Amino acid sequence: MVSESIECRAIVTAAEEHTPLSDPSPQDWDALQRELVRLRQENEDLKIALLTTSEHGDFIEAQLHETNQQLKAEVAERQQAQATLQEILAKVTRDKADLEIMLQATAEHGDTVEYQLYTQAVDTMRHSEALFRAIAESTPILMILSQQPNGIITYANSVSSQRLGGEDGSLEGCSLADFIQQPEDADQLQRQLEAQGYVRDQELRLRDYRGQPLWVSVSIHPITLGGETTFLTTLYDISDRKRAELLLQASENDLRQQAQILEMRVAERTAALTAAEAKYRDIFENAAQGIFQVTPEGRYLQANHALVTLLGYDSAEDLMANLTDTRRQLYVQPQRWHELMAYLKRFGNLKEFESEVYRKDRSTLWISESIRPVYDPADTLLYYEGSVWDITQRKQTEVALRLQRQMADRLLLNVLPQPIAHRLKQGEQNIADHYDYVAVLFADIVNFTQLSAEVEPQALVSLLNDIFSAFDQLLDYYQLEKIKTIGDAYMVAGGLPVPPPDPLGAIADMALAMLEAIKPFRVAGHPIQLRVGIHAGPVVAGVIGSRKFIYDLWGDTVNLASRMEAQGEPDRIQVTPVVYQRLEKRYRLAYRGQIPVKGKGNLDTYWLLGHKATP
Repeated sequence: MVSESIECRAIVTAAEEHTPLSDPSPQDWDALQRELVRLRQENEDLKIALLTTSEHGDFIEAQLHETNQQLKAEVAERQQAQATLQEILAKVTRDKADLEIMLQATAEHGDTVEYQLYTQAVDTMRHSEALFRAIAESTPILMILSQQPNGIITYANSVSSQRLGGEDGSLEGCSLADFIQQPEDADQLQRQLEAQGYVRDQELRLRDYRGQPLWVSVSIHPITLGGETTFLTTLYDISDRKRAELLLQASENDLRQQAQILEMRVAERTAALTAAEAKYRDIFENAAQGIFQVTPEGRYLQANHALVTLLGYDSAEDLMANLTDTRRQLYVQPQRWHELMAYLKRFGNLKEFESEVYRKDRSTLWISESIRPVYDPADTLLYYEGSVWDITQRKQTEVALRLQRQMADRLLLNVLPQPIAHRLKQGEQNIADHYDYVAVLFADIVNFTQLSAEVEPQALVSLLNDIFSAFDQLLDYYQLEKIKTIGDAYMVAGGLPVPPPDPLGAIADMALAMLEAIKPFRVAGHPIQLRVGIHAGPVVAGVIGSRKFIYDLWGDTVNLASRMEAQGEPDRIQVTPVVYQRLEKRYRLAYRGQIPVKGKGNLDTYWLLGHKATP
């Protein structure tokens, strides 16, 4: 015990003499802690011994007194050593706090990523089992855990249960070997696992709960879950691939047989193609229509005899030597080639594309072309090929027919209003329309029968033609419709078949203009006078006749307008009260008086004199 006290004092003295006090190493710190614990235990033991000795009497009092003095000295020494150790402990604590601050700063500014990864690794290890289960349930791969590679299954994800055990089946308690179709496959897996420690991507044939075959790629790895070694078996379904491989193998066998058959047929068809090529060449050269091949740049590669003749060349060589750019040399319309290319680009091929082209002597003809592009296996355009027909005669016939149709349309429009003519051409029959409000004008040349006796027939017809042509120009200007001419009478309507904004105003302006237009005309030096009558109201309009169509009007409005003209005076425009009421604010009208009208009795009438002066 004394020796131990001496050793303790030596340690304390050494600690006191070490100035400045250096930071203890972790090993020194542990030794000091152990020594402090031992000294405290010895002190307790001495106290117990002292109490025991005092109970046995005074015979050892002297010895105990001496021992007590020694113990007090040792206690003092130990207390001093303990104080020293406390001081050392406080310094070590402070140094530890400084080191922790330095460690934190270093971690924040130096190895932050490494420290975080370390922390994540610790957390992952702590929750590895839960994480594994979460991953296993979210993957489409079959995942199984067992204590032995082919032993009892302790866990199987839902995909495994559905594929092997059915929708309601559970694989826990089953053995993976139960599903392996060939026993030797299970033995091979065991041998490979023992040799390598794992199995990776080994193809295996299983059978599911229905006994149906299931090809999988199996991998087995030992892992640690919950502190125990567990075997993780992953099964990747490759059934589709295996079926495809079997089908491919069967197809390869079929293709091999077919290839042998094709080789035999190729030899047979080569001779047939040679004969067909000769036959095609004969057809090509003797075809009735022109056949050609032309490059995208417009240069002919081939042209048969019919095309050569059609374009007026001596031979195919002559055509290809002189017609080197069809884009500029062939088509009469400069942009025709570009139009043709645009159609080809949009539709892929052309049929019966009509164009006017030049022959060698620069005369022209019309052709109809059918063209398609030809590509190589790399989808590169090689050339265009097509056929050509001469349609010049047909085009000339079409032009003649078109001219005749235009002439017929013009003649029809001279007889009928354009909308009515259109309805007739569409096949409509029995055209009859009711109009609520139409203005009707009748005009007649005064004493025309007497004048006609003084003029040659040809001059008379020419005179009427000139007068009515002048009236026709006014008709177009005021957008009115001429109904008919009967001898020297001229009938006009406003408001049909397409009504203008103010049909009665247009009729009034037309009547005033007609009186001015007729003034220059004379017969045998005498001026020609005109009577005009106007009325407005409802009418029925329609087409009558089956050969010489005529568009006519019927109704009381027409009759009354005719009476206004017949009972009028030369160079005067007589109108009814209806017309007066509608025009009196814009035109100058004068009251004529009452005249007897058949079917109407006495009727007030008015003279239309002209426009009112603008204020």
